[in-house]
Amino acid sequence: MSHVAKFILAAMFLAALLSASACSVPDAKKNADDPKEAQAEEPSRAEPERFVPDLPEADFGGYEFCALVCENNVYGFYTFDVEEETGDALDDAIYMRNRQIEQRYSVALKQSAIQDFMQLGERFKKSVKSGSDDFDICLQIDRFGYDLAVEGYALSADKLPYLDLSQPWYRHDLNDTFSVGGKYFIAYSDECLHIYEGSMIVCFNKKLVSDLQLESPYNLVKNDEWTYDSFFGLCRAAALDLDGDGQMTDADRYGIVCQDDQLLSNFWICAGFQTVAKDPGGMLVLNIADENFYRLLEKAHQNLFGGSKIYFDAHRDKVDTLKPRNAQDGVRDISLQQFESDLALFHAASVGRVPHMRSMDTDFGIIPFPKADEAQGRYYTRVSGGWIKMVPSHAPDPGRTSVILEAMAAESRNSVLPAFKETNLKTKFARDDESAEMLDIVFGSAVADLGDIMFFDICVAFVEETRGNGNFASLAEKKSASFQKILDKANESAANLG
Repeated sequence: MSHVAKFILAAMFLAALLSASACSVPDAKKNADDPKEAQAEEPSRAEPERFVPDLPEADFGGYEFCALVCENNVYGFYTFDVEEETGDALDDAIYMRNRQIEQRYSVALKQSAIQDFMQLGERFKKSVKSGSDDFDICLQIDRFGYDLAVEGYALSADKLPYLDLSQPWYRHDLNDTFSVGGKYFIAYSDECLHIYEGSMIVCFNKKLVSDLQLESPYNLVKNDEWTYDSFFGLCRAAALDLDGDGQMTDADRYGIVCQDDQLLSNFWICAGFQTVAKDPGGMLVLNIADENFYRLLEKAHQNLFGGSKIYFDAHRDKVDTLKPRNAQDGVRDISLQQFESDLALFHAASVGRVPHMRSMDTDFGIIPFPKADEAQGRYYTRVSGGWIKMVPSHAPDPGRTSVILEAMAAESRNSVLPAFKETNLKTKFARDDESAEMLDIVFGSAVADLGDIMFFDICVAFVEETRGNGNFASLAEKKSASFQKILDKANESAANLG
């Protein structure tokens, strides 16, 4: 069947589907079935809940709606559009979502790409300063997008009239954290798959668990014994100078391999602590003068850097025998090679890195980052950041842009997110049912710390001190004033946001 014919059939199906929900509704709702038909159906065949945004009827006259994206996609899922169906569940869901929106609103969704994501910010500012109309939205990593909105280059979510952040296709757990004074510079929706990919996990090497007769990490999680102490204990049991030369090199075996930015800030965030908090008015306040915060970092400092070497960071440690297989992937690929070669028990990574492990011969499992101790009532999963769609401040029609973004967010909740989580990630890349269960824990426990994501200077300072001298109280005393000034700027911008 030709591409055109397939699309016509798909469009006919979607038209029929949409006709059942043609009337826009004020809240996301499940489409009502005929009661008699519902009685005749078997419960297992019930249709999944479908969400419908409250948007006006609109015809944008074939307007070409363009997204600026980057081609460097080794760290996660960056695309805005898929040009044709490929047979991959996720690609096909994105394709159908976009064609549906094109039909509904008479638009043509397009994307243009540049090579490196580091070029996006300057390209965005240049477009705004020149008043050019070369794209409607731009894919931006959240901390850069946040800065663009604070500096007036991008429209905040509050300036996009048809975004309804109360709806279930928005990530309320994270968006509330990112708000300042009740106002939203950015807003994550289920269209942003990278916020799921940016969730941090721990992968473990099943062969080493078996060979070394270690406690199953799955059992530790299920028995509520997966804590920092059990994690460090397993790391020490796995680390070994394999060649016996008295030095730990990249050819030896480690408890854990990754980069500092994938590991160290987890030790406070996954314990439920945040370096940036909110006052009663929702304004940002620094929260680093806390003995519990220092205690969490001290445990990481002593276990990772105060004794035998159990941790290898290819970004910091000398690499002699390995080279990246992909220049764009850099040191992340070095860590992955160590893990694949049974040179590490654990590999800390984001969910978005799991597809890179699909060719790994040794079986691996996926678990959440551990709790601080058994008294901690729940898991917290650090979200390391994500990519959002930013709108230029000179956008000629914010209403049109927000209609498209809201429609994409709602339909992503209906079709794209299930394809990503259930079909693609859990069944295509996870190696066993237990890993799929663990991903439910991961996705259900997401938290973010603004000091880790948005105000990077805070995170970097404490990560460096964890690797260095471990004088956390002294660092907090020295840096508090300068850190608070950074927060005051964001507070001022929020207060001035009309």
